[in-house]
Amino acid sequence: MKKGLLVVLLAATSVGLSAQENAAKNFKVETNRFGANWFISGGVGAQVYVGDHDGKADFGKRIAPALDIAVGKWFTPGIGLRVAYNGLQAKGATPFANGPLVDGGQFSNGYYKEKWNVMNFHGDVMLNLTDMICGYKEDRLYSFIPYAGAGVVRGADFNELGLNAGLINRFRLSSALDLNVELRGLLMKGAFGNSGPEGMAGVTVGVTYKFKKRGWNAVPTVPMVPESQLNEMRDRVNALKGENEALKRDLVEARNKKPEVIVKKEAGFIPRYVVVFNIGKSNISKREYMNIESMAKAIKATDKTFTVTGYADKGTGSAEYNMKLSKKRAEAVRDLMVNEFGVPASQLKVDYKGGVGNMFYDDAKLSRVAIVEE
Repeated sequence: MKKGLLVVLLAATSVGLSAQENAAKNFKVETNRFGANWFISGGVGAQVYVGDHDGKADFGKRIAPALDIAVGKWFTPGIGLRVAYNGLQAKGATPFANGPLVDGGQFSNGYYKEKWNVMNFHGDVMLNLTDMICGYKEDRLYSFIPYAGAGVVRGADFNELGLNAGLINRFRLSSALDLNVELRGLLMKGAFGNSGPEGMAGVTVGVTYKFKKRGWNAVPTVPMVPESQLNEMRDRVNALKGENEALKRDLVEARNKKPEVIVKKEAGFIPRYVVVFNIGKSNISKREYMNIESMAKAIKATDKTFTVTGYADKGTGSAEYNMKLSKKRAEAVRDLMVNEFGVPASQLKVDYKGGVGNMFYDDAKLSRVAIVEE
């Protein structure tokens, strides 16, 4: 009667706590590595043997000490495996004075007292129903964990297959420690010399230590992107592809472009020279060297002073960036003419205008230039 009442109370506690935690912070978890969420547990308590003649002795006379030891791993918050030992001692009654388990003494009804050591080695599948139903919660106080398994039962001179089932009531003490109240049952046949089914029921109280790494990581949440935003991103990607193709065509045209000198004559020989740059660049391409060499020869043939003015396309960068880029372009032309082609530095001045609109023929790439003029 007392045992039945205890089971009812524990089950009611589980349902109550689970209902309260439905609104708590629960989340889906990632699968852990093999080395994570291992544990070891131990407990002490009492167990009672149930066999052919158990009713011939008072219930209290058949209570024996019990010891539980287990090692296991949780593969998910709801599913785990363990290898366990249950046992220590068992007591019973027999009508045979020379029975193999008789320990001396006799009950008032004439049956003889039995006592023997018992060991139950078994493997179990554990189901944490609280986490499976309510979702994983790291600091959950109570968990309802039924289990079932099979193993080998040894006692006296007997070895027999045993089926195990039970309930672990787990109470969280800290991230590393749990308090366990375990109700367990064992079913076997003829293990201790009886003709029919036999069993063992027990209650133990113990602790579980959880090795590191313990606990579970939440599955990362991927934010939902609105369809309208996705469409905008697709349109932008397509636009960039188009721009990329246009740049490739411009590059091919620039590579095939013949050196060109634009000469402006006013009242005599007053040349005007143009050096074209690639987008975002201030280094002079090899194809422009012949053009610059021609400029240098013409400048050295005079005693006049020329100005090298740098420009940039205002559509491809900020105003500050384009100002710096146009300056670098003008200085690059001046330095090449002085250092490579021998133009006296005194004949060259440097100026820069930053980003400008389409300077020639409504073509943006013709704004990426440096112009040398008198």
